[in-house]
Amino acid sequence: MPRQRKGAECVVECRSLPQMCLLGPMPPRTPGRSDAQVPSDASRGESKYGRIPFVYFYQEGLKADPTFGLLDIEIAIQRRGAAYQFEIYCIGDGYQSGHGSSAPQPLSIEFRAGARTVATAEWRYPTILNGHMDALTFSAPIELTEGDFREIDNALLPSVRAEATICLE
Repeated sequence: MPRQRKGAECVVECRSLPQMCLLGPMPPRTPGRSDAQVPSDASRGESKYGRIPFVYFYQEGLKADPTFGLLDIEIAIQRRGAAYQFEIYCIGDGYQSGHGSSAPQPLSIEFRAGARTVATAEWRYPTILNGHMDALTFSAPIELTEGDFREIDNALLPSVRAEATICLE
């Protein structure tokens, strides 16, 4: 249900659809594809890498009209000595119905070995501005055992809530 704000803006609750990807080694450099953006320094340790083409957020009942999205999502977990680091890179797509916010719920990334979740990371991405395509990055330590790191083979982004401000003028 939309909430009116001052001026000609309307705030709506949105939800993403779940997305997932397989994790494996970073892809090699080739002339026909952009280089992987994560991990930020591949020389620091072994990593698991995956890519999700998009996550869009939809107002209830309007699956054909996304309010905003995250594109070209790259995910990596990297062993750095005895610790592990999670990194994510994506493009915020504000060229849809409005700009979006993770205020209601952060983006959640579940790292899994088969169907078993071994670690979860959360990211409160910055506001996706209306009329912008901006690069977004995030990095944080993540708790893993060596055995879990070896077994991780996929990442799931479950459905999460978001908020969008739609400009009505």
